[in-house]
Amino acid sequence: MSIHAHGFGAPFWGALVLIASLFFVMACEEEPTDPEERYERLGQRVYNSYCSTCHGANGQGVRGAFPPLRETEWVVGDEGRLIRLVLHGVHGEMEVLGETYNNVMIAHGFLSDEQIAAVLTYIRGNFGNEAGAIRPQEVRRVRDASDQQGTWEASELWEATGIPGEPDAPDPEEEAPSDATD
Repeated sequence: MSIHAHGFGAPFWGALVLIASLFFVMACEEEPTDPEERYERLGQRVYNSYCSTCHGANGQGVRGAFPPLRETEWVVGDEGRLIRLVLHGVHGEMEVLGETYNNVMIAHGFLSDEQIAAVLTYIRGNFGNEAGAIRPQEVRRVRDASDQQGTWEASELWEATGIPGEPDAPDPEEEAPSDATD
């Protein structure tokens, strides 16, 4: 009995072999052994799954609807504020790079501490950003200390800074040597 007896010709079998080959290659792709690379890849996967629909594949956003993630104080600024934004979401007017946005970002508190830390580290280190990493224990401290109900109002979230349990940054004025003589 030939393969043509059931109505399947060479194009069908060729496509089937191609699809099977792609699944094999994807299944064989090794997870990086380097922890930094693994963390980066996790952040990118989370971004592609949960963030890119609104903020774009390159973090450019959608003008007037979803803010860009590049070089904005909301992303590269206070880590605690950014963690709160992702955990609980935000609504209301927010200014990003001189443009006002008034939309809702849903809460992503269902993600694990590692997933949130990885995606925020990914965003803070890509799209032209050069901010430091966020670690899962920082997300955990913010999550554990939070009593936020529902999404943040953008103006209130802007004031919610810091990571609980971390010492406050020293005040440069207090540490500056005095020029006055006694």
